[in-house]
Amino acid sequence: MAEPLPVPAAEPARGPDHTRISALLPPVYQEDAGSFAQVDAYLGLADELDHQVIERLEDLLGALGPDALLRWPADLPLDAGADALIARHLDTYDVLAGWAATTFPGSWTRDEDGLRQRRELLSRCARIWRRRGTPRGFLSWFCLYFGLPAAGRPYLLEHFKAPGAGLTAEPYTATLFVPASVPVPGTTEPSAAKGFLGWERRAGAVAFATRYAPAHIELRVCFTAPDVFTAVPALADPPTLPGDPTDADLAAYAAAIATQQHELNALLCSVVSVVSHETGIHLYQCIDAGRGVDRLGVGQLPTDSTT
Repeated sequence: MAEPLPVPAAEPARGPDHTRISALLPPVYQEDAGSFAQVDAYLGLADELDHQVIERLEDLLGALGPDALLRWPADLPLDAGADALIARHLDTYDVLAGWAATTFPGSWTRDEDGLRQRRELLSRCARIWRRRGTPRGFLSWFCLYFGLPAAGRPYLLEHFKAPGAGLTAEPYTATLFVPASVPVPGTTEPSAAKGFLGWERRAGAVAFATRYAPAHIELRVCFTAPDVFTAVPALADPPTLPGDPTDADLAAYAAAIATQQHELNALLCSVVSVVSHETGIHLYQCIDAGRGVDRLGVGQLPTDSTT
């Protein structure tokens, strides 16, 4: 029996993933030199493709890092300009999003801020997709989608967790409480870009819930004042049970759960649809600002036949 032939040396590799495919074949394939040379040449075509893919994957660590814009792609001319650099990264991120079977929100801008949002999604997409269909995964994706800080995180209440009200008797229902305004970090002023005061942002939140909520869940979206999360003790400080509870701890925990359920039911029953004057839909210019169209010419409806 002829001794196995040495595997032809490959080009320098940056990692063990560059091992030639022919080197992984059983020794029986190397008994005939001519046959093995043909097999090695044929598999070498796949080796070349593997090398290109693996090298690109290794380079992605730089493309997805926080200093990605400081790294100039090797195949981009040095005089291409900043816009070409951003466009190249956007194209790269679109390809990666396809690998994750997702598309970026159309509301994300195609500039440096949009690149930052895309990098964050790509770095977290595996974790988010693992949690798809769970409340935690839904809220994580909601906050990332709309760029919400921790202060603007919604609250998802599954109705079965608050038994006792007529609303919670319906199976597979839930309410998503979304803060209408989100303060700018470090201030108490609301952020127009982060909150949900405008109709477009609210319509986007409802469309998101329609698309990404589990198919078997009937979910309603309610826009609330930010202080509702601190005004309701059940939301601000949910009851917890100590690690090694005593009988007194168990009794106190049961009482706290009952109080929480009562507060959650009261919250669910108090939900109403409120549209502020500023965010209402006006067919014409607001009358308070001097409406230009007044079909009656008096600015108000007539009160009787003489007026």
